[in-house]
Amino acid sequence: MKMQKAALSERIFNILTDHIAEIEKEKEPILKSLFSENAETAMESEAFFRDYIDRLEKYLKKATVKKDGADTCPFPIIGSIVEIKDIEDSDTLKCRIVLPYAGKSTNDVFDASCLSPMGKSLLLSPPGSEVTVRTPGGQVRYEIISVSIDDLDIGKSDLSFYSNKPKSVVADT
Repeated sequence: MKMQKAALSERIFNILTDHIAEIEKEKEPILKSLFSENAETAMESEAFFRDYIDRLEKYLKKATVKKDGADTCPFPIIGSIVEIKDIEDSDTLKCRIVLPYAGKSTNDVFDASCLSPMGKSLLLSPPGSEVTVRTPGGQVRYEIISVSIDDLDIGKSDLSFYSNKPKSVVADT
């Protein structure tokens, strides 16, 4: 994300500010529940959230609030719907970037975890950007067409499996 001074509407500035607070609140239970048994994954995920929040905060520090400022989100954030075009075959699709294990896909929008290769590639890249997503089948290049926050929903991670899982299992002998 190029850090240039942006003029934002008060509405967008407030949405981004509130978004940071919401991610701060949601990340701890996710990190503790989902990644408690894998220290490496937990550290990578913690670093991802820290970097994501830092980049948003730096962007907002450089932004100015103006009545005629941009009233659209300047880049995909967690919870936004991103319209993308496959560079190779020109197919377009819509994807909502959500928290891990928070999927609730609909027919016209699929969910991508913010920690997935797709989610990480799209986050904070402005419309018009080309991103490369590394998949098991190879690399796929997409162009970001648009970002919508009209129905901003970061998703609620379903941690029930992890919070109800026994901490340790002792085998009967």
